[in-house]
Amino acid sequence: MIMGQSLYQIFAKSFVMVILLLCSIAALALIIERFWYFTRNRFSAHKDLSELRRVLTTGGYGQALEWSRTKKNPLGRMFTVALDNISLSSEELADLTYSLVLEERIRYERLLGGLGTLANAATLLGLLGTVTGLIGAFSNIAATGSGGPAVVSKGIAEALLTTAFGLLIGIPVLFFYNYFAKKASDLAMALESTSDRLIVMLQRFKAQGGEFPSSPQAALRPSPEPRTTPAEDTAWKF
Repeated sequence: MIMGQSLYQIFAKSFVMVILLLCSIAALALIIERFWYFTRNRFSAHKDLSELRRVLTTGGYGQALEWSRTKKNPLGRMFTVALDNISLSSEELADLTYSLVLEERIRYERLLGGLGTLANAATLLGLLGTVTGLIGAFSNIAATGSGGPAVVSKGIAEALLTTAFGLLIGIPVLFFYNYFAKKASDLAMALESTSDRLIVMLQRFKAQGGEFPSSPQAALRPSPEPRTTPAEDTAWKF
């Protein structure tokens, strides 16, 4: 009970409160999704790069590529693409990895625009509810011709409740928006820094005579499956 009214009565009297409730549900869904995404795609740049260096040194190109494909995170995807295209020059590899960093940043920042919009909208909707509530309260007083400090105070209190509800939604959502935006920026910078060190490591591996495919096409082309029928013999023509 709030001011002698149930939650149902409060929401039934104001369409703005209903909209704010929907905004809170949408914001909660986005926050949960982003937490799940960042948790699922977390990585340790220093640890993973050191492990790749160890595998590349001890097991060679083939084992390094196989290991990178087991890493189901943005860094693993970058390692795999870089190893698949190890025959490219350092400049070409830099362009390739930079494009991957941009793609991952887009994934990190996905839905953040909606979260920021909900944070601002909740605050503004709260103010809108207050204004419309005050208009309704004073209109009723003018229409009935009866009123007084107690009646006016009750109408103002009910109107301000919308502002409080809007701020109660907007402030936490804004906090999560800034948190996720900072995390996305930090992870993108970590990927970019790691890509530079990765290129140096691969160029050093090539300079030391490490064995690797002579072209990106050789690394990327899948091996054909066993052919058992004449029809299948024609399926592997390039």
